[in-house]
Order: sequence, then structure tokens, then C-alpha cells
Amino acid sequence: MKKRRYDTAFTRTLAVLLVLLGIVLLANRGLNIHSSPSQLSNFIQEQSPHAPLQETEVTLITQGETALLGTVKETLDQMKIGWSEVSAAQYASQSQIEGRTVLICTPGLSAMDSEALAALITWVENGGRLALMAAPEIAPWFEIIRQKLGIIDDARGYHQYSSMRFMNHLLPMMDDQVFADNLLDFALAVHLDPSCDVYLETADTAKVPLLWARDLGSGRIAVNNSSRIQGKDTRGSVRSVLSILEEALVYPIVNTGMVYIDDFPAPQPLGTDKRLREQFGFDIQGFFRNHWWPDMKGLTWKYGLRYTGVLIETYNDRVQPPFEPENDGRALIRYYLSELLKSGGEVGLHGYNHQPLVPEGFDYSGDNYTGWPEKGDMILSIQELLRYGKSFLPDAQFLTYVPPSNYLSPTGQEALLEAVPELRVISGLYLPEGGVKAHVQEFQEEHTGLISIPRITSGYSMNSYNLLMVAHELALHGVFSHFIHPDDVLDDARGAMLGWASMFRDFETVIESMAGTYPALRWNTAAQGAAAIQRYDRLAVKREMAGKEMNLTLSPFYDEAWLALWCVQEPTAVENAELHKIDEGFYWLHAHDAQVRIRWENSL
Repeated sequence: MKKRRYDTAFTRTLAVLLVLLGIVLLANRGLNIHSSPSQLSNFIQEQSPHAPLQETEVTLITQGETALLGTVKETLDQMKIGWSEVSAAQYASQSQIEGRTVLICTPGLSAMDSEALAALITWVENGGRLALMAAPEIAPWFEIIRQKLGIIDDARGYHQYSSMRFMNHLLPMMDDQVFADNLLDFALAVHLDPSCDVYLETADTAKVPLLWARDLGSGRIAVNNSSRIQGKDTRGSVRSVLSILEEALVYPIVNTGMVYIDDFPAPQPLGTDKRLREQFGFDIQGFFRNHWWPDMKGLTWKYGLRYTGVLIETYNDRVQPPFEPENDGRALIRYYLSELLKSGGEVGLHGYNHQPLVPEGFDYSGDNYTGWPEKGDMILSIQELLRYGKSFLPDAQFLTYVPPSNYLSPTGQEALLEAVPELRVISGLYLPEGGVKAHVQEFQEEHTGLISIPRITSGYSMNSYNLLMVAHELALHGVFSHFIHPDDVLDDARGAMLGWASMFRDFETVIESMAGTYPALRWNTAAQGAAAIQRYDRLAVKREMAGKEMNLTLSPFYDEAWLALWCVQEPTAVENAELHKIDEGFYWLHAHDAQVRIRWENSL
């Protein structure tokens, strides 16, 4: 037993010494690390055309500008579905309906004439599609159509709920899952006709239906029995309503999975973390080198992840020159750069230091940063970061920038473009944070030619809210855009109390779930993902139903396009595209031509 303990200790010590020797030799030899081939060839070089107008397919009935209406419009725009708008007070007949789908974007329709409302229901029975996008108010107009909605009993008033359950393949990765993260809402307490298909209900003993649909004559009607659709993080709920309402729903997606490692490579803390020392027997730098990176790198082999690391030179707080080189730890930086590139990753930019590129007087909402006196100072600091990066990677083009702590001013962006003309990608945040002036973006190509790739979620151990956003955004945009920090494992507020083994297991579980549910998901670096976003953002889709088939015209079509398809029946044939099944009634299409035809054996 003593000999075995001695052998184990000797082996561990030898392994550490060999790694250190390798790093030193790498630095002393001056090995020239070549970056991965530039992804610029994957970008469309021609100037972006004006955003094509989509044919109107949906009519919105409104009653004033509301968060609900704004969210519905934003979602339709993201799905490249054209819409028109008419107020409830002005709606008089079905002649005002453009397309074959109507979304009522108000909880109350008291302003609509009762005869016009009855005629709208008749229009549905003759083949139209109608959805109530919010829990309806109890009023005379509601009594006119209550039974048509499938409601047989609404005498219980409104029900307050704090959890909900997903059902009937509404959202991949969430089927039969309960969501209860800071949720508090009201729904009309109803009993439904057995003909209704329920997709979402409260996860309490009342089991109040929150989302349902039913056929009505030759048409279909759906009800979102909640007030949750009112913000960017509920766009996925709009998509859910459309997917259960339409017989066949097609819209463009990006198809990219990206994982950013912020502050990597960057100077690592010296010294020892008590928890890591007890668990792994190394100081902080030894833990990262011998456990954190090998575990992270293992995911690139197992699932194909391609990390985007963003370089930082120092953690000093200078915002005025001189921005001097700080050469401590160059061997370690060189090692991680080499490892990142050899595993198929990308090196982007984060900053000379961690001071966001914003002017003096900027409101950081509690963060302790220093504003920059002049744009010229910003430029000089970025030029020093470029010099630093090219001292390791002489032939590199740095295409991606992630703003420190997600702050970036217009002046800071100007400085970036002046200092780094080849820059193509800026990655801020997708979701706004209350009271914080973060750099919030959409997945789109900007008028400057830059491509915005917002990061949606973060952390190794994601809470249920983040997991719900992962599921919604994969279904809506076909995107997983996530960021982590190496030093999360040192910060109790970011999960360190769980321990690295648990944090890593949580992260891999999410990756494994996505890989199993979305096997066609492409793992990309940020620059590669940007090329896919450029194609998505420029694309318009013309949809034509003709009996047993749907014809799609994609424009402008360059070399490929990805689309999501939700349909009642499984297609029997697809022309000019590959069909990838995700879930019951849900598919991804990989189009190879501007004309795509989807056929069904029986008429939809």
C-alpha cells in the first residue's frame, strides 16, 4: 500500500513537470503558432441588399401599442413572416384580413363590433387561422366566442400560477418538463372541450390550460391563456402559438452552436484556492492546466465544440497611455493559444485590459470601471492588444470582439473599427438586463458590415430560466450562443460552491441534450457562426401552398439556407433540401437551391 501511494504521487509529480517543461520549451523555441485558416472566405463579399419585404401572411388585430404587440411584431420579423395591422375599433370585415392567419394582440376586444366578431369566427370556420395571444378578459365580447374557443366552463375567474408544464412536443428539450423560475402570472380558469389539444398547463393541482388549439370547421383556433408574451425572452412563446396554429409553418434559421470563453487566454491568478487545492492538489494555474482545460478540450473531441476565446493582455486599469506590454506568463498564454487553435477554435479580442470602451461619465450601474478620456486612448490600447496578439500569431486576423462586461459605446465601436479594420463580429448580449446599459443586439448584419452575434446564456450550471431560453432559441433561431468564464470556478456567486466536477457535469449535460435533440446543429466559432447569420439575415422566404405541397422560394440564395418546419403530417418527399427530424412534427431543412418543394401524401 505504501509503494502504491508513492507511485501515485511520483506519477502525478512527473506529469506536472513534463507539462511545465513542454511550456518552457515552447516559449524558448519561439515556435510560430499559425492561426486557423481565415473564415473570411465564408462571408458573402457583395454588399448587402436592402432587406426584402415579406409578403403579408398574418394580420394583427390590435388595441393600442403594448409590449405584447411589440413582441409579436418582433417575432414575426425574426421568422421572416410579413404582417399587417388593423385596430379592433376599425376592423369591420374579413376583407381587411391579409393572409390566412389572424393574431388578436390584445386581451380585450370590446372595441370590435359584435357582428364583425361573429363574422371573424365564420371566417375561421371557412378555413382561416385565428389565435388569441393573451388571456381574454371576461366581457360580453368574450361570451360571443367562448364556446368557439373550446371553453365549456369559465366560472372560476382567474387563476394565479407560478409554474407550468410543457406537453405534446410543444418545445424540444422541454417536453413534460416543469418551469417555475420567478414565474408569477394569471390565467383564465377554464375547463375545455375534449376536442382541444393542450400544449401547456399550470404545474399545480388546478392544471389550468395555458395554451391550447382546436379545429373549428375547416380552420383552426388557438388561445395563449396567459400574459407572458411581453418581452424579448418570450418571443419563443409567439413561435409556439404559430406552430400549433398552422398546418405547415416554415421560417429561416441560422443553425449554429457557439461557446465563448471570455477572458481566455488571459493572465491567470497566482496562488492557491483552498477548495481546488483540497479537491485536485494543485495551485490555481496548475488546476486550470491539468483539469479545467483537459475537461473543456474533451468536449471538442466528444461533441465537436469549437470554442471562441477572447484575448486580454492585462488586468490593470489604465485608460491613458502608455499602454505598456506586460510579459509575465507569456509561456502560459502561448500554450493556451496553441491549444485553442489546435482544437479548432478561434482567437478573438476582449481588450488590452478589462476596462470597457466607454467614455468618462458612463453609468455602469454599480460596476467599478473607469471611463476613457479620449477615443484616441481607446485606439492606442487596442493597437497594443493587436501587437500583443500578433507577437504570438503573426499571420492572424482577429475577426471577433467581445466587450468587457458587455459594455460598448458608439465611440468605442468607432475606435475598434479604426484600430482593427478586418473586424467582422461583435458579440454583446441578446437579452437586456434591468437597469444595466449593456450592449444588446439581434442576430443580424449591421449597416456597417459588422455582424452582431449576441450571446444568449452563460455559466456552467444554468438555472431553469437559462435552460428554457436555450430550448426556445434553438427552436426559434436555431442558435445556441453561450459564454463561460474560466474563473467561474473561483467565484461562489457563479457556482464555485458546487465544485468543478459538478459544474462541468452540468455543462456537459446541456451539451449532450442539445446534441441528442439537434443532431444537425453545427458547432462553430464566432466567425463561422457570423457567416451563417449573414445568410439568415439577408434571406426572404416566399411560401405557397398548393394542395398536397408547399413551394418555397428563397431569395437572395447564395450557397445554402437552413429552415425550420413545423407540420401536422410528416413530409413524404422534399426536393432540393435535406430533411432532419428534430421531434414529432418538427424538422430542420438544409436547402441547396433557391427553390424547395415539400410534399405530403395526404392533403393538409
